[in-house]
This record gives sequence, structure tokens and C-alpha cells, in this order.
Amino acid sequence: MNRNIVSTSIFLLRNTWVRSIHTTTINYALPTKAKKKADPTSDKIREDRKRRRYEKAISKLEKFKLQLKPIHEYESERRILKELDVRKRSPSELTSEETTQRLMLNRDWAKHKHKQHQQEINLISRALKSQENALEQLKQESEQLYEQAIQVDTKLIPYIRRGPLYSLPNPSYDAPDGDYFDTTNYFSKGFGVNFMDHMKTMERQKWTEIRAERRAKKEEKDADK
Repeated sequence: MNRNIVSTSIFLLRNTWVRSIHTTTINYALPTKAKKKADPTSDKIREDRKRRRYEKAISKLEKFKLQLKPIHEYESERRILKELDVRKRSPSELTSEETTQRLMLNRDWAKHKHKQHQQEINLISRALKSQENALEQLKQESEQLYEQAIQVDTKLIPYIRRGPLYSLPNPSYDAPDGDYFDTTNYFSKGFGVNFMDHMKTMERQKWTEIRAERRAKKEEKDADK
């Protein structure tokens, strides 16, 4: 009885020690850096400098008017613009006889085109009617021939035609292999200056000034030592 109690207590002690022992991951730490004291005066100076920089950029952009995208098709040549006075015609006044004659010509032309249109419609309707009559007579003669006649012509539907060219092909022409020249006109500037380039330039100037200030402070500290 005592032996069983002793063996049970030893077993519980061993399990307790095994369960209580555990490992953790290795945590590396760096020495804490000294916190910089915030100087409200320097922060205010920095904010004022940034605000003046942006105000200067905005004022510079406001000096230039917004340029619209040019449309080359609507722009005339300078030579023609210089000759506007020479090319300008005074409006001619038509007499009553000329006005009446032009009206009569327009009316005769309208009548002629209407008559031509009616003739074309009558011609097409007669051709369709003749075709229907021919199919009806063919159906009475032979059902098989009628079925073949109303089938779709496969040689006619995929209609492909090589039209007339501007010039005959040159057999001795050596085509360029993959050469491509982009002649597209791009219009990216909405103002007299590019806003993004201007802001990048000002950002570079700002960092140049910051580096110069840091260098000067470092030289002062070295001089004090």
C-alpha cells in the first residue's frame, strides 16, 4: 500500500516538473535611443517655410492662363491668315431674276432625282416579281430543281474583292522589318509651366537646404568640441 502511494507521488512530481519547464524565443533588444525634444519654434519655422513654398508655386501657376489643347485641323496657315484681307469677298447681291432662276433649277433637279428614284424602285420590284414567277413555275415542273434553286450560293456569300490601289506594287521594294516611328502629337502642359516638374524642383531645393543646415550644425558642434 505504501509502495503504491510513493510511486504515485514520484510520478506526479516528474510530470509536474516536465510540464512546468518550457522554452521561449530569443528576443534581441537594442539600447533605447534618446528622445529628441520637440522644439515648437523650429517646427513653426519649418511649417511656414513649407507654406511659403506652396504659395509661391500656386502664385506662379496663376500667372499663366490655362492653354487649351490645340486642334491642328482647325488651325489655318500663317500665310493664309496674313492674306485674309485679300481673300475676303464682298457678298454679292442677287437680282430677282437670278433668284427665280436658281429656284427653278433646284425644283427641276429635285423632280429629276425623284423620277430616277421611282424608276430604280420599279426596276427592282419587276425583277423580284419575275424571280418569284420563275420559281413558282419551276416548282410545278420539279420539286428537286426548285429546292436546288432556293439554296444559298456559297461561292457568292463570302464576297472578297481586291479593290484598285493607288499605285502598282513594286516587286523590288524591301519592306522595313519592325521599324516604327511615332508621329503622335502629345499635349501635356495645361499651363505655361509643368506643375509636376516645378514641384519636383522645389522638393530638391528643399532637401538641399535641409542638408546644408545639418552640415552647418555638425560643423558648429565639431568646432565647440
